[in-house]
Amino acid sequence: MRFSHVIFDMDGTLLNTLDDLALAANLVCAAHGWPEHSLAEYKHMVGNGVEKLVERYMPEGIAAADPELFEQTVAEQRATYAAHRRDHTEPYPGITAMLDELRAHGMVLAVLSNKDHSAVEPLAREYFGGRFAAAQGREERFAPKPDPVITRALLKRLGADPARVLYVGDSDVDVATGHNAGMPVCGVSWGFRGRAELEAAGADYLANEPADIVRIATGQ
Repeated sequence: MRFSHVIFDMDGTLLNTLDDLALAANLVCAAHGWPEHSLAEYKHMVGNGVEKLVERYMPEGIAAADPELFEQTVAEQRATYAAHRRDHTEPYPGITAMLDELRAHGMVLAVLSNKDHSAVEPLAREYFGGRFAAAQGREERFAPKPDPVITRALLKRLGADPARVLYVGDSDVDVATGHNAGMPVCGVSWGFRGRAELEAAGADYLANEPADIVRIATGQ
């Protein structure tokens, strides 16, 4: 078998979370009287953690000029998203069946996301039950992806050889995350960023539907 483990990004890869992320962000913007943003704009704001999301949707220059307001807004984003994280979120079609097929082939599955760890664990459990051996989100003790420290910590926890682990994600951040830790990367075209970004970033494989991941992971 080609891979022993498959590690997945969450947002834009397993779950379509964009509507709920955008809803929370626009509620925060509206509360401050700031311009709101479209779903298309949020596709390019998410992916680097909540702090970067807030920095990107705040009016230009405010985050740097008023660090206290920035920290307050980050807290507001976390709280608002926690209240709305299941309003519209759902797995992409075919994801659950793909996960079950990988497990049937004996592969160990995990999640590694830049979403806050406090959201990653419950979302993984609520939507996918016990399918993942680990679900790791952003924590203050680690730099966010694509820094390799958090990735290597997860690999150590899994007892996995990175050369035999496939990392799956939807953005250039995910491609860099896998490569920085010595893992091959499969990009998914159904996510927030699209095929062109993944190709330009150097993804080793590309999946147009979840079933493609099974074929890639098993070498069929």
